[in-house]
Amino acid sequence: MEHGFPELTDSFLAGQDILYAQFNDVDFYVEDTNQEHFYFNILKKLFPDIKFEKIFPLNGKDKVIDAARLTIGDKKKIYIVDLDFDSILNVKEVIANLFYLEKYSIENYLFTKKAIYEAIRSKTPSLKDIQIDTQFDYEDLLDKCQKSLVQVACSCVLIKKYSLGLSYYTINSARDIDFSLPPPFHKNTFISNFFSDVELALKRVNKRFTLRAQLKKIMVHFRSLKAALSLIPGKFVLVLIKERLEYLKLIAQTKLDSFMYNLAKDIEYDELAFLKISILNYMGVRKAVN
Repeated sequence: MEHGFPELTDSFLAGQDILYAQFNDVDFYVEDTNQEHFYFNILKKLFPDIKFEKIFPLNGKDKVIDAARLTIGDKKKIYIVDLDFDSILNVKEVIANLFYLEKYSIENYLFTKKAIYEAIRSKTPSLKDIQIDTQFDYEDLLDKCQKSLVQVACSCVLIKKYSLGLSYYTINSARDIDFSLPPPFHKNTFISNFFSDVELALKRVNKRFTLRAQLKKIMVHFRSLKAALSLIPGKFVLVLIKERLEYLKLIAQTKLDSFMYNLAKDIEYDELAFLKISILNYMGVRKAVN
């Protein structure tokens, strides 16, 4: 049970598309059951001319990929997955009906300046951009997020690369980050303890490995701010942004899921044009993409 509702079984999730055969001209499949409505709204905006009343989360990336393999050639079944660290690790699957995002996850498309400013205006509608500019610096905040999170994200890459058996770190902004400190703005010992755990696990793989040397190899993928904010897990960044905006009293206290849902209303669909074009090309739709 989750939130008082029974959990949906994998067998139900895998077969629910049959129930909607008469309502969907195309079936879209995604990873996360918790993001169904979130993805549905985005896909409706991307594909206004395609009839579909429901999309289908399959409860995990592996399940989406497996399902794509079983339906290769079916132009009415479209499978969408997060990039995660797959491009860094060179483990992307090549399947005709499987489409990767170009950023770590859909959350990485949410923290545009327009979306953040509109979220601020949801509390104070009369604020103009120039007034918001005087209260916080959007570019500076993103830069601070990058400096705070890049080593944590690269450590997560190492966990995946070497199958270290550790969980990815869970950022708690109030506990872990203080922007008044020198970069990377880490406070307390939780993040440093995480780094120590990663280094110990690396030593078990190869005694000569050091965290510093291994991070240096991964950091090349995160050199620019744009690249870093595409590859750092989007929820990490959103946690820091939400906490900072709440601290500045620019938005009301809210749960992360609600904050994300609010941001999604103003997602920059130009950034997802690649996904629309790729899917329409696969389906054989030749109409122009706006």
